[in-house]
Amino acid sequence: MQKEILSLSKNTLIYGLGHILARAVTFLLLPLYTNVFTPDEYGIISLAYVIMGFMSVVMHYGLDAALMKRYIQSDLTEKTIYFSSAWVSFFITSILFGMIITLFRKFFSPILLGTNDDRLILLVGWIIALDVMWSIPQLIFRAEDKPFAYIVFSLINVIGSLLLNILFVLQFKMGVYGVLLSNFIISTILFIVTIPFIYNRINFKKASIYSWRKMMKFGLPLLPSGVFAMMMELADRYILKQMTDLYTVGIYSSGYKLGMLMMLIVMGFNMAWQPFFLKMGGENEYKPLYARINSYVFALLGFIWVILLLWVDNIVRMKFGGISLYGEQYWSSTLIVPWISLGYVFYGLYLMQLPGVFHQEKSLWIAISRAIGAISNIIFNLYLIPIYGGQGAAIATCISFIIMFIIMFMVNSRLFPISYEWGRIIRIMFTMGIISFLYYISSHDYTNKFILTLYYPFALLLTGFLYKSEIKIIKKTINIWPKEQKRQHS
Repeated sequence: MQKEILSLSKNTLIYGLGHILARAVTFLLLPLYTNVFTPDEYGIISLAYVIMGFMSVVMHYGLDAALMKRYIQSDLTEKTIYFSSAWVSFFITSILFGMIITLFRKFFSPILLGTNDDRLILLVGWIIALDVMWSIPQLIFRAEDKPFAYIVFSLINVIGSLLLNILFVLQFKMGVYGVLLSNFIISTILFIVTIPFIYNRINFKKASIYSWRKMMKFGLPLLPSGVFAMMMELADRYILKQMTDLYTVGIYSSGYKLGMLMMLIVMGFNMAWQPFFLKMGGENEYKPLYARINSYVFALLGFIWVILLLWVDNIVRMKFGGISLYGEQYWSSTLIVPWISLGYVFYGLYLMQLPGVFHQEKSLWIAISRAIGAISNIIFNLYLIPIYGGQGAAIATCISFIIMFIIMFMVNSRLFPISYEWGRIIRIMFTMGIISFLYYISSHDYTNKFILTLYYPFALLLTGFLYKSEIKIIKKTINIWPKEQKRQHS
């Protein structure tokens, strides 16, 4: 069991780094955006990114997950057939989508972005089309267990976007248009870079309607789930826009970005988790392994949530060269962060329930759970936004993720029942609850924050979270590591 967990941990770290790098652009650019753009302008940028995320899911139409499944479980010949069939499908739909946006950009621009500058929606449309095409090689890197190749693409994305944003926004003063133009150029470069990879793996003659249909049979039920998942991000921004203004959307979005630090960790884990449990299989012998991983993941996510809860105010006020991470007008967005990050903790637990659904090929339940989550998100947004504004939208998101988790947990209990380590889970939840209570009733000085931060790991250790066998392994690893370093040095 330890060997499998270590393998998963390694890939989680690597893919997590890759995913963080891919998403890091938006975080690295937050000081630029929040110090240069008004909340109204940042509201437009955030809506553009929401559309990109939402349409990216639609444009993959579940075929990406199906390709991953078939590719991992097939021989070399079948891999070529499935890859060729999928990529041709993605190419055709991407080009068609880009052309539709080009033709009807004046219609879509005010509706989707709240602006008449149709250049922006034109760039958004082609960014989506290009991203879909270069994302497929990224998926194959995961399937072929090539995490470092995955990271290379992520680095190109991060470094290129960062440099071009600084150039276009700061040097050329191109505003929101400069942000999207940067994305478009990088997406074009990444697509061009993937062409040799595609050329070496594709065989147009082997592209098969039959193989495509086989993949769609599994993947298409996942499309609604992806759409509903993105509605979790999209609905709150657009309801806020309708009920308030772009200013509130900008403030909310800046807080949401920080809360999504948790999502980066979760998705990094999921990128390793999905291929891992597909390879392990759905036999009963692996259920204790899945339960153990669930405990470890929950403990890690709980600790990250505690750090964000305690230190988010300090994070946004950090100064670099006299400039704070967030512009002062965005500091109120910290009220959003604990709720969004807690929501993604439960999203991580939701993903832990997927082995049963995948092994039993009951992907429809993913769509159902996310549909209920999306609908509940809309309902809670409509109720809470008039009362609490942006914070109400964050609470609605958190509640919706909890509902999704509960539904999938109940489903998985029937499809693939696992004896979870409830003692550990209760310890984690109790510790998180105690820390949040003490934080809200105490002063928020550095001393208290440090004490509460350290309280989390010590509370788990002192209450027996780690088993004796695990403590022995940790001690052994600590003792071996310096010896290994000495030997390598000599």
